[in-house]
Amino acid sequence: SANRAQEILAIMEEKYLAGDKSYKPNTRSHTSVIDAWAKSGEAGAALMAEAILENLKRMYAETGDNDIKPNVYTANAVMNACAFTKHDEDRDEALSMAFRTFEWLDNQRDIKPDAYTFTIMLSVCANLIPKEESMTRYQYAEMLFHKCCDSGHVNDHVLWKLKLTISENEYYNLVGFGVETKAVDLPPAWSRVVSVNNKKGSGENRNSNWSRNRGKKHSM
Repeated sequence: SANRAQEILAIMEEKYLAGDKSYKPNTRSHTSVIDAWAKSGEAGAALMAEAILENLKRMYAETGDNDIKPNVYTANAVMNACAFTKHDEDRDEALSMAFRTFEWLDNQRDIKPDAYTFTIMLSVCANLIPKEESMTRYQYAEMLFHKCCDSGHVNDHVLWKLKLTISENEYYNLVGFGVETKAVDLPPAWSRVVSVNNKKGSGENRNSNWSRNRGKKHSM
């Protein structure tokens, strides 16, 4: 459970501070706990996830230790916890947290959003902004899609999530093509980074595979 994962992380930190360097928590261990909260479906899960990221950011700022430097996977895990918030009382704050995390990631010099980031954030819009607020959903989706195009991260997962967020007419106005269009049919510049990473078999491609697995677990 997420609570158990949090307890294990606390034990690791306690033992490390007591002098046992073999228990040193790193970015991956913190990200794993965030992911546990994302999968938990518990009330306050997104808040717990963001708190872990904020603690990691604080520790890195204080020490400069690259072993605890937050990365795109850490940020994505927090946004994922927000996207699949299940409790009505948490939804507004989860929406704010997701965009706070996205803005932080987008403003970093050495790490940036990847294709999975944009997939998650479109899920945030689809899941947390009521369908009745169609203009708000469109405005957020438009901003995210333009950033995704500019950074070269458009793929079929991004397009699929975009279709779930806005209407067919809005999709056509934004993309310039119908909802049946695949990423390969769009301007190559929109997918330039994804194409290169897929050829290299990079971490971003693995992130995309993880996205498909998450999608099977969480129906929209």
